[in-house]
Amino acid sequence: MRKKNTLLLVALVVGMTSAGMASYPSSARGYHTYKERLLDTTAYSLHRRRARLGLMQLSYGIIDQLQVTTYTLPWILGAIFQDVAPNVQLKSTFYNHKRLALSVSGGFLTGTVLQPDGRKIRYFLVPVSAAASVRINSYVSTHFGAQYTAVDGDAQNQPEGTAAEGALVVDFFQLWGMAEWRLSRVVAFTFTVRWVPYVSDLILDGTVDAGNPALRARVEADLSELRNAFAVIPGFVFSWDRANIRLGVGYNDFFVEGFFLVLPGALLSNVSFEFDVFVRF
Repeated sequence: MRKKNTLLLVALVVGMTSAGMASYPSSARGYHTYKERLLDTTAYSLHRRRARLGLMQLSYGIIDQLQVTTYTLPWILGAIFQDVAPNVQLKSTFYNHKRLALSVSGGFLTGTVLQPDGRKIRYFLVPVSAAASVRINSYVSTHFGAQYTAVDGDAQNQPEGTAAEGALVVDFFQLWGMAEWRLSRVVAFTFTVRWVPYVSDLILDGTVDAGNPALRARVEADLSELRNAFAVIPGFVFSWDRANIRLGVGYNDFFVEGFFLVLPGALLSNVSFEFDVFVRF
């Protein structure tokens, strides 16, 4: 049943993207005109009633310069672990004049992971970010941003009559920069750098009820391995009449899109990448 739900969710996302590519005959070329700008890792947002359907995220322009986005990866993983993982992000380009654009965004991600031994792990993330984009000329743009992510969670377990529960807190702060060079109306080159200058220690407060009285404990875990995590990712964006593809492969730590967190590079052999296939209309 779990596998069936996962396949249905993936098929739905792919189907929506494919339907948009096949049915809408506009010349997308979303990243390669002065009006249509790159949305990811920039200060730009969708205009009113514009939509972006992709494998990694779905976005819609509520009004001019205000868009709502949901990332697909948390939904897919939520289906795998038999629990939905709703996530929403609002992004507003509150200033866009001449060469400069500024934006702020905020959202949430929440879900529950059910372990085979009966444990329930709940998580709640709140990312808040700000970005600036500078159009140097018609071909070259630079983008800078900062993001703070607060992570809160709790877990419950009852092994052999012993009840245990706890809550954890950790904070992330990330900086990024990207250069965009439009090589043609179809191809753009991007060079992205991400850096995590600050990660708080993981703090776990919990209680263990093995009788009377219950025991209370406080544990702090060192996450210094993630401090100064970074990734350098060169990539390309290809935009045709219907399909848009973003592809980049780089070095070091992996920044998880949709979860707003970072994984040590050793887990993926120090390969960091970005990928999406989407249509905009």
